[in-house]
Formats: sequence, C-alpha cells, structure tokens
Amino acid sequence: MHNIPGNISALCAAALLAASCLSSTKSEGGQEVIGFAPVLGTEVRSGDVSPFPEDMDFGVWAETAENNILMDREYVSFDGSDWMPESSLLWPENVSVHFTGYAPYDLDADFRDDGSLVLEDYESVKDGRGFYLSDMTDWLEQSDGTVQLTFRPMTAKVDFRMSNGLNMVTSVKVEKIILSGVHVQGSFDSSAFPQWTADGVAEDIVAYDCEKYPEDCDVGREQKFFGEPIVIVPQTSHPVVRVIYSYSVGDGWINGQQASTDVMNVNWEAGRKYTYSLTLTENTLEYTTGISAGQIE
Repeated sequence: MHNIPGNISALCAAALLAASCLSSTKSEGGQEVIGFAPVLGTEVRSGDVSPFPEDMDFGVWAETAENNILMDREYVSFDGSDWMPESSLLWPENVSVHFTGYAPYDLDADFRDDGSLVLEDYESVKDGRGFYLSDMTDWLEQSDGTVQLTFRPMTAKVDFRMSNGLNMVTSVKVEKIILSGVHVQGSFDSSAFPQWTADGVAEDIVAYDCEKYPEDCDVGREQKFFGEPIVIVPQTSHPVVRVIYSYSVGDGWINGQQASTDVMNVNWEAGRKYTYSLTLTENTLEYTTGISAGQIE
C-alpha cells in the first residue's frame, strides 16, 4: 500500500483544487516556470481526492492553443517542496495550454497528438502500484498559476478476508490463497471504449502466502484480511478462488488441504476494490463480495 506523507503542498492541493499552494518561479523575463499540484481521485466517477504520493513520479503531455506540443511524456517529480518538470519549461506568453498526465512515469506509455494515451503490455502482477491517468485540464494560461492535475485509477484491486466455519474445536491456518483464471496482462487506450483489452492467457495469482506472513496465518471465527490488495487489469472474467490450508488434529496438523469457490462471474472495473469474504466450511469455500473505491491506500 502507498505510504502517503502529509506534506503541506499536497494536502493543500487535495483540499483546495481551485487554489495554488505551490510557490511559482519566474525567469528574468517575467515568465513563470510551469509547476504542478497533483492529487489522486479515489475512483473514475468520484469527486473525492487524496494527496498524491511524493515518491510516485509522473509524465505530462501539454498542447498549446496554437497546436504546438509543449510537453510529451515530460518527467515530473517532487523536489522536496514543489512538483516540477525535469526541464524548466516556461508558460508561453498570451497562449493557453491544456495538460494531462499519467503515473507512474516508468510505464511504457505513449501519447497521441490529441493527448490520448496508449499503454501496451501492462502486467499487473509486476507493478503493484497501479496505473493512473489524469483528467484533461481546461485551457490554462500563466495567470492560472500552478497546474492542478487530478489522477484517476485505471486499474482495479482485489483483496481477501477469511473466517473459519468448521466445528468449534478445529483450528485452521491458511497456507495460500490463489486467484485462478484471471488476466494479468492488458493494453489500454484512453480514446477507446472499452479502454482495456485483456491480453495473454488467464493465469493463477498467489494473493496470499503464509511464508510471507508467518505470524498471521491463523484463521479465526471472525472475518479478517489476509495479505494486501493486489492490482488487477480491469476485465470480465470467470475466476475461481482456491485456498490451501492446514487444520488441527489432536496435537498435530494436517497440511495441504484445498477448498475452492464455485466459478465466479466478475466484471472488475477501474477504480474499484473488490473484497471477497471467504468462509471455510466442511464442504465448500463460501464467499460474499464487497465493492468500494479502493485505490487510495
């Protein structure tokens, strides 16, 4: 999960989208250097925002009203006080500009001439940060000050809770939770609808492994979370959740037991987190689903 520091500039941007909280820099000729105030939107359709993580750099595209490309994957990072592009770019005089951006910067993304973005060969299991794209700004001029960019999550998340529904004298430990039959690769096109195309074959994802969390493998009678949310390419799919577990017999344990859900019909959308609450019984692995806006964590 992201660790988002509570710096003044980011919090100010989150609370006051219409105001600029960052200092501006002027060249000798009086033109201001373009700076940014990014925030994270909790989901595609929501107006709620949260501070942008200071350790996540982003890329920016910008076009002037004269149809000149001012920025094309311009690298922007936090310098300890402000969000500034790698090159000191000045506002053009008496010409309006609009902007859009994506994060994190090191994704293999490209902008078209109209500012739409294409992302090829995205693999969610290799990048647990997710993928964010900003709204296109209105036409802005130097007098508008710092550029406000609201980044929206373009990926989904899935996480798991589990409880022990066996008899009262049997203890259970989770060895692994596996999400089977999902696409982890995809291509994104912001000008298309739908925006995502799932690529490759459906695979298995180990969502939780007791060896990674050895102190937290016990399954109690109350639901509790196991592991952390995993990033998922938005898709319509038919996965199965498999749990490998151990249960107590006298003073010992029987290892390597398995239980599975029925085949699920899912439609994972961008900007949503899907929580599957699993209950282990003697015959089945039962589940319920909760959905929330879950990208800001």
